Amino acid sequence: MSHIVAVAGGSGGLGRAIIDALKASSKYKPLILSRKLDDKLQEAIGAPIVVANYGNVNSLVGLLNDHNIDTVISTMNALGDPTPELNLIQAATQAKATRRFIPNIFMARHKAGSPFAAAKMLVEDMLSKTDLTWTAFYNGIFLDYYAPGFPSYVTVFPTAVDVQANAAGIPGSGDYPVYFTHTSDIGKYVVAALGLSKWEQKYFIVGDKKTWNQVVELGERIKGVKFDVSYDSVEKLKEGRVTELPIHVEKYALFGGEAAKPFVQATMSLHGLWFTEGDGEYGPGSYLNEIFSEIKPVSLEDAMHVAFSKD
Repeated sequence: MSHIVAVAGGSGGLGRAIIDALKASSKYKPLILSRKLDDKLQEAIGAPIVVANYGNVNSLVGLLNDHNIDTVISTMNALGDPTPELNLIQAATQAKATRRFIPNIFMARHKAGSPFAAAKMLVEDMLSKTDLTWTAFYNGIFLDYYAPGFPSYVTVFPTAVDVQANAAGIPGSGDYPVYFTHTSDIGKYVVAALGLSKWEQKYFIVGDKKTWNQVVELGERIKGVKFDVSYDSVEKLKEGRVTELPIHVEKYALFGGEAAKPFVQATMSLHGLWFTEGDGEYGPGSYLNEIFSEIKPVSLEDAMHVAFSKD
């Protein structure tokens, strides 16, 4: 019998990419956990949607048991509030049907200081105190952000380079490596990892490896235009400021409007500092690229060609 895998937040973004990968496999039955039911969306996705009350642990326990959910994958976007995911973990520990959990890490390596990293660290800490089998995936930055137009479900919110607007605000020199992975490939690697007999505590995924300067060079060559490029010094980043790109102005609304600008800038500057300090590189570890070499992730250049080439 196929294992039932529930994706919290599976109706959009990365979660939907994982649902697509689950649907492509005959080993698993996908189920979407969502705060509300949408019959048209359910039909469009081709996977059942179940309403989850993330504020009620007992209700979540009943849901996991009633649907015989073996594995939970969380992709919930709580904008820094881990409470819904923490409640889901608590429910998974109590549900007799559930034995595995994949938290919503799905990022470059995190460090203390960022509000988003703090939330993810709380989630990992809770999981470490449970009997659940769990693992975390580190995939760098979503490649989707730099090739809008290449098929994707995520909202474009790039760091450092706004390819759509032909502009960049690069932290430091821009000559250090940065990892990128498209969400469709993350989905493929996650589903492949479900078949492993034993999980490591963390896995790394590298769809592509580029410096920020190389990202700009690719964009200029493929689009045939010159980018407006600024470099943010370490001193500027330490002051909590970054070069404001057109896409940033559009996305402040996600965090409460123009009043959220200092928060967004401070968060991006902190992440920029981490890149300049070399924290974007993973080093030794378990790389799913090596374990599942048959998966060929899309490169940034190929995705950009699809998104922007005039040929």
